[in-house]
Amino acid sequence: MKRLSVFIMCLIILIISGCGESNDLTVKLSTPKTFTPGKIYAMQFTVLDKQGKPVEDAKVSADITMKNMDHGTTPVAVEEMGEGKYIGTASLPMNGEWIASIKVEHDGEMVEVEKEFSIEAKTLENAHKVTKDVTIPDFKLIDENGNPVTKKDLIGKTVVMTFTYVNCVDPNACPVLLGNFSNLQQDLKSKGTKTDNLLLVSVSLDPENDTPEAMKEHAKKMNFDMSYLKMLTGDLKEIQNLAGTLGEHFEKKGAEVLHENKTFIFNQNGKLTHEFTGSNIDRNELYQVVTMGK
Repeated sequence: MKRLSVFIMCLIILIISGCGESNDLTVKLSTPKTFTPGKIYAMQFTVLDKQGKPVEDAKVSADITMKNMDHGTTPVAVEEMGEGKYIGTASLPMNGEWIASIKVEHDGEMVEVEKEFSIEAKTLENAHKVTKDVTIPDFKLIDENGNPVTKKDLIGKTVVMTFTYVNCVDPNACPVLLGNFSNLQQDLKSKGTKTDNLLLVSVSLDPENDTPEAMKEHAKKMNFDMSYLKMLTGDLKEIQNLAGTLGEHFEKKGAEVLHENKTFIFNQNGKLTHEFTGSNIDRNELYQVVTMGK
């Protein structure tokens, strides 16, 4: 009788905690700090197994509710992006503190978690602004002309930095990231903005193949104004240290390099001030952030 009571108690606990819930799956939530009213808000779910490896082909669903206000439940449309990453999109009515209720099912395992996040309406002052304290680390690379470039060459300038490689196989990654540079140069020229204290930098994620000559030819095809743009390559460890400090993770698989599509803005002291996540950047926002204070 005692054993039966214990079994019933355990069963009740399982039902309360969520039937089928598993500790073998870990869910991480990444959310932008700002949103534009009337536009779709995107968030990223990362699903890992107990070894910390990405989980693919999982069924991920989510709803979001406001933490301290009753505005009902907002459904989140979730799409798998690969490498354990799932993008969720929703239309948010207002800024504030939110709770994401996330459910993940994979190979008979299931986990339900709640993650809190807060957002505010996007303005020129807070758009893509970072709160973390990061500065450009010391590094030594070479540019498209084979000339050495170090951190001291960046200090004293507003720096816009991204990470790409010449033979990128994803048309929605490197070509778009460099296209943002092209758009920015066009906007700077058309608006007559001075570029004396501005430097655009693209760092290679495939230095084995991205020779200075290859990068110079690539820049020529992009029709860049090289007077304030550099294509950097060099020792892989130097690049890994630079990318790792900024949170740009990459991994080479065969001829392809898997990487995060980020663009970083540094002030003239080398401190990170803004970070754009994703290859598609609103060109007006990029121009405004880069020229802020000019």
